Parts: sequence; C-alpha cells; structure tokens
Amino acid sequence: MRRNIPPFASLRAFEAAARHNSFKLAAEDICLSTSAISHQVRSLEEQLGVNLFSREKGKIKLTGAGADYLDKIQEIFDQLDLATREISKRGKRCSLVVNLLPSMASCWLLPRLPVFQAANPDVDIKLLGSFSPLEFSSDDIDLAIRYGSGNWTGLCSDFLFYDELFLICSPLQVTKLPPPDRLHELSEHTLIHCSHHPDEWQQWFEMAGSDELEIKHRMDLGSRSLVLDAVTEGLGIAIGRTPFTNDYIESNRVCDPYHMRMRSAMGYYLVYPEHHAGYENVVKFRDWLLAESGHAP
Repeated sequence: MRRNIPPFASLRAFEAAARHNSFKLAAEDICLSTSAISHQVRSLEEQLGVNLFSREKGKIKLTGAGADYLDKIQEIFDQLDLATREISKRGKRCSLVVNLLPSMASCWLLPRLPVFQAANPDVDIKLLGSFSPLEFSSDDIDLAIRYGSGNWTGLCSDFLFYDELFLICSPLQVTKLPPPDRLHELSEHTLIHCSHHPDEWQQWFEMAGSDELEIKHRMDLGSRSLVLDAVTEGLGIAIGRTPFTNDYIESNRVCDPYHMRMRSAMGYYLVYPEHHAGYENVVKFRDWLLAESGHAP
C-alpha cells in the first residue's frame, strides 16, 4: 500500500515555522529563505486541504488543525532526531554539549570531569559557560545546569544542590574574626562582593540576626571563582555558596568560621528537553552527575 506522506521538505518547513511561530525564524533555523518556508507550508496546506496557519498583518498563528498536526508529527521528528544521533555515533567519537554558569564549571564540574571521561573515553565533552536564557532548539545544547526553582516550561529538570549562603574566610583569618555576638566588628575587614549577587551580604546578616553592616572596606569581583580565589589569598572575607565552595572547604583553602547557613528557596538543576532523555550520552552524564551531587537516581 502506498504511504500518504507529504514531501519531507514541506513537513520540515511546517515543523520549524510552528515551533518558532515565525516563517523568518524558521528560515534561519533550517537555512532557507523566508519565501521558501512560506512556499513549502502553502504547498503542504494545499496537499492536506486545510489551513495550518492563519495569516494576519504579516504574522502567523497555528490554526486548530495546524496545532493538531504539529502535535502528531512532533514526536516523529523527535524520534528521527534521536535515531539519527544514535546511528551517527557508530564508528566515531561523539560529543556532549553542556551549558552552565562559568563559575560552576571552574569551581565544581571541571575537577570531577576526569572521572566521567575515564569511564566514557569515547565521549568528548564541550562546556559552554553562559548566563544567557536557554535555547535548546537553536544552540545545539544537550544539557544545562541552571539556578532556579526547578520549573522550566517544556523542559525536564533534576535537582542537584541546595543554594546555601554562609560567611567564608582564609584559615589564617579565622582567629582574627569577632565572635558571633559582635558581628558588627566585621566592618574592620575587607568585604568581598560578587557582582552577580549584590544582596547576599545583607541576606546573610539578616539571617544571622544582626543589623546591616557599615562597609568600610569593599572589593567587588565579577565571578564566584574570583571571589573564592581572593578569599584564599587572604584579601578579605566573603559570602560562600554551595556548591561552588564545597571543594575549597574540603581542601581547607577557605573556612566556614560561624557555621551559620541560610538556605535559599532556589537551587541548581540539570535541565534538558524531554526528548533528550533518551540519548545514551545524556543518560550516562545525567546518572553520573546525580551521583556526584549526592542524588543518585
């Protein structure tokens, strides 16, 4: 029996246009002109005998029929993507692209990667340090590690770490700090601030039940890793956060002198599209990462 399947070019143009809700963005996604996308979609509509998009003032919107059709073919495209990725891995090395905060890479992930690579020598890891919003469809990202509540529309997320705030200093400074009932005397020390979290000192002092500190000596740094390096060198005291500080404390490069920690409502999560959950390398990395974070599946 002859299969009633429209030309793949038309299906691909429709799927991209529906995913981006734009002919222009679809054209950029699959490297065609906007007119070519429009022509392919129109050809598909003529073959099906229904309007897949409504067109008003240069904007498009899926019709009910278009939304139903997209829902049915989206799974087929995901399966085709998965099958292509899996078969293309045979006989050659494969890669895994992970998007994460730069300091998360340098302070926590990189020291642990040799373990994963030793167990998976055929997987080449590519780390993309970024603070930008996630865009899996256009950035060719397999997974991401992100800070948030764990809820990202259309994405799966696995909890990795709580976010905790606590004061840190170098081991040589511990004896120079005031006792917990005189925290206002910390103003005599240089307070190191991370520019990505300008309110964390105030948050920690409120948690400790102390008035906001008068800052006499201040140092501002642009990343969590720079903050940790500055504390290690004895340049001042700072607010540490998990998991960035874990290895520094375990190796006694920095100390948690007051053992007063404030847990945020936010945390760090491994994030990925649902259809990536079936990729072999994604499963390997996910299981390994959850084990490293103490949350093995």
